[in-house]
Amino acid sequence: MLPCNQERSKKVYPLSSPKISNTDSLVLDYVKALGIIAVVIGHYPGDPFTFLKPYVYHMPLFFFLGGLLLNTRRSVASHALGIVKKHLFYIAAVYVLIALVFAILHQLYPIAYTSMWRGSLLDSVLYPIEQSFHGGSYFFVGWFLFAYAIASLLCFLVVLLLDKTIRHTSVHYSLVLSAALLMGLLGMDVIAPLYQANKIFYYNLLSQVLVGSSFFLLGYCAKGFIFKLAGLYSFVGSFVFLYLMQQYDALQPLVIAWSKYSLGFARQTLTALAGIVAIFSIAKILAHYQNMAALKKIGQHSKPIMSYHILAFVLLDIVFSWLGLWDLHHTKALNHYYSPFTWPIYIGLGVAIPMLLHNLFTRAKRNLPALAT
Repeated sequence: MLPCNQERSKKVYPLSSPKISNTDSLVLDYVKALGIIAVVIGHYPGDPFTFLKPYVYHMPLFFFLGGLLLNTRRSVASHALGIVKKHLFYIAAVYVLIALVFAILHQLYPIAYTSMWRGSLLDSVLYPIEQSFHGGSYFFVGWFLFAYAIASLLCFLVVLLLDKTIRHTSVHYSLVLSAALLMGLLGMDVIAPLYQANKIFYYNLLSQVLVGSSFFLLGYCAKGFIFKLAGLYSFVGSFVFLYLMQQYDALQPLVIAWSKYSLGFARQTLTALAGIVAIFSIAKILAHYQNMAALKKIGQHSKPIMSYHILAFVLLDIVFSWLGLWDLHHTKALNHYYSPFTWPIYIGLGVAIPMLLHNLFTRAKRNLPALAT
């Protein structure tokens, strides 16, 4: 149940960021850690999961987290500026950096490479958007960051508008929930088929934003109860539900990047939410028993891990090519050396290498002023 029946005195302020206890903050770090590990697993062969498959829930999870942490105490201008600084500038910087790195690697090794320069500045800017960041780029997760930035602003405006027009909490949350479901339905069952039929990029982008916004607003609605709901019983319930869906051949990937929703809005959303609840439940159980510093660090570095884990895979491909085990002509963004013993190596270092690179970059940036003087 949503916290929609808790009336407040006259004017309500459901928009402020939720007050999060230290325990819940730790749970969130663990959720982000488990989520980003699922992303890394999803981009490498040998998925070990039968029911809790990463592609069922991992991208919806990060949209959901955005809504859970939505804070609209800021002005629209401040929120928009924050999106530009935190997401759009970041996308541009990482996209260019990775393009340069792979241009250099391509000169040294026979790794598949597509130039990001498309003849003009405008065409080069539009190219990744038109290709959903998959046009030969090793930063194809950029699609998520781009769609997330737009969804964040859209959801901010939706919630802000409803806050200014609706005085009662129950009605407010009911309308937000309705907006979430409507966006999901439109994105999966209306716009996505248009993209599949016509392959026009703006249909794909619109579907991404609508589906992402749906989970974003669902996360906003869940902020009052998700930490209470998560736990052993919820994990068992989610696991059983996903098991049954698998048995009835109703557990399929939710591929937001390419607007593929083979089961339709209802079943894709329910299975994604079951996966999200399962991840929150695992995180809460882990947080209850001990503070795992390594897992917490992974959660706090989820963004650089998302951005650079493919680079880490390619670096490992190079190492295995030196050992004579892999032909680098086969290396592409989603094609890497694989054998039964390499799965833990690629997944473990696919998480660790981006964290190391990020920490080295942060330390160097911090020390630059001192070196300059």
